[in-house]
Amino acid sequence: MSSFLQSYQRQPKLFVDLPSKGKYYDESVIEDGQYVQIPVFGMNAMDEIMFKTPDALFGGEATSQVIRSCIPTIKEPWKLVGFDIDYILIAIRIATYGDNMPVMTTCTKCAEKTENNISLTRMIQSYETFPVDHSFDIDELTFHLKPLTYKQMTDFSVENYTHERQLIQVAQDVNLTDDEKNNATKEIYNRINDLNLRVAISYIKSVSNSTESETDLAAITQFVTQNDAIFYNKLKESVFELSNRWRVPKISVQCANEECNHEYQSKVELDYSNFFGLKFLHSRNLIS
Repeated sequence: MSSFLQSYQRQPKLFVDLPSKGKYYDESVIEDGQYVQIPVFGMNAMDEIMFKTPDALFGGEATSQVIRSCIPTIKEPWKLVGFDIDYILIAIRIATYGDNMPVMTTCTKCAEKTENNISLTRMIQSYETFPVDHSFDIDELTFHLKPLTYKQMTDFSVENYTHERQLIQVAQDVNLTDDEKNNATKEIYNRINDLNLRVAISYIKSVSNSTESETDLAAITQFVTQNDAIFYNKLKESVFELSNRWRVPKISVQCANEECNHEYQSKVELDYSNFFGLKFLHSRNLIS
């Protein structure tokens, strides 16, 4: 016999359309390939616990599990692209805590701290203008780019974090001579440079000319790494441009100091443990 409490189970709080327009997904990622009017539930008790578990946050498992819980039609969160992940997490926060979110920023002119309530609904509306496709030309070749998946981003982030920890450990190791430290540090930086190269190339979907197209990552990697530097430099430039365009939208803030009144732009950082756990989301300052 079912309990009367079943009628009080959580219901969808809002329905959203993915900024990617489903371009990169099939039915293995989203149920029925449906990327519009996706129901979003608020977090339950276990979801909140997941976002307070450091190991699960670090490896991305917390985010993956919470997305499955709050948006059941998404079968494989790891395959979602980055800006869809950010959009979805903002939607989940709205469904859980409401539209307003307190944000603490620091004035770029006088360093005064300012507290503001921002509308998350207004923020996610700006995702409607996010570019889905991007390409650039070099001579007769066109490089077609795509966003990274959440799995790719997480793996690259974990690898980068590991290298950064290794640099700290080498610097603090009293058992190493200066020459040994220099050699170890050089080797780690070589790995970091290789990582940066692999990250940039991972954004390439295909390379084409007027008649043919190459999608094999190994062939593309060989071409970029063994060719003139102009190809890699242009790729880095385009990836940097896209990364900025795909970031969480900036917010405009007016300094609370009446003697300053400076207006500045601040970037909202999706530090998930803060975003879903603490009172304030501390954002980094941007140059006006």
